[in-house]
Amino acid sequence: MPTRALFLLFMVIGCSPLFAQTIRGEVLDMDEKFPVEGVSIVNIYTSLDISTNMQGAFLIAAASGQLLEFKKQGYKTTRVRIPHGYVPSYFRIIMKRGLPEINNNAYANHSNRYDYKSDSIRFRELYKHELDFPKMSAIDMIAHPFSAMSSKNREIWQFQEEFDDFEKERYVDMTFNKEIIGKVTGLSGDSLNNYMRRYRPTYQQLRTMNDYTFFSYIKNTVHYYRKPNTPRGAQ
Repeated sequence: MPTRALFLLFMVIGCSPLFAQTIRGEVLDMDEKFPVEGVSIVNIYTSLDISTNMQGAFLIAAASGQLLEFKKQGYKTTRVRIPHGYVPSYFRIIMKRGLPEINNNAYANHSNRYDYKSDSIRFRELYKHELDFPKMSAIDMIAHPFSAMSSKNREIWQFQEEFDDFEKERYVDMTFNKEIIGKVTGLSGDSLNNYMRRYRPTYQQLRTMNDYTFFSYIKNTVHYYRKPNTPRGAQ
């Protein structure tokens, strides 16, 4: 299959939560859409670290639920969590130029929170071809059995079903991120990773939090993380 076709075709394959698989993809500049060379890609669960080649392409081992972090000087950090169940066989990662904006007074700066609405619109536009791919009714499946049985069609329909869950996981990753958590808690390295795994909030929890309750959640949970024997409610 031509390389260009791989960029446009979004296939979905099964992934065991217990074993890593090879994740393939490319990193593109958000504005110019050119491939970004030399992006550091780290699996934060295994510490595996690789870089994109001259074509912006990459191969990295990751299992379901693991988080990949994409970093390059001059670009904002991007994170992608490998979904449970079905995952894309080819990832397009879009990186935006600039640096993370972390204000010393995290409670006062609303811009520290992830802009879910605009990023969701951009992400859906990126996969517009797959998301707009027409679904078949039961009658259509009977009338067009070969289309209904096509592995390519079934893979795209599976991706459509998984996309909302994929977006929710991405929202949590982008909101509950290392830059903000590290700034507020002072944690780093393995301590930061362990805290984020243990106290990772759900999508539903985050959507009900305003800035104050979000940072209060971090403050309270890191207190229990540092002093696990402290009774709830005691400071």
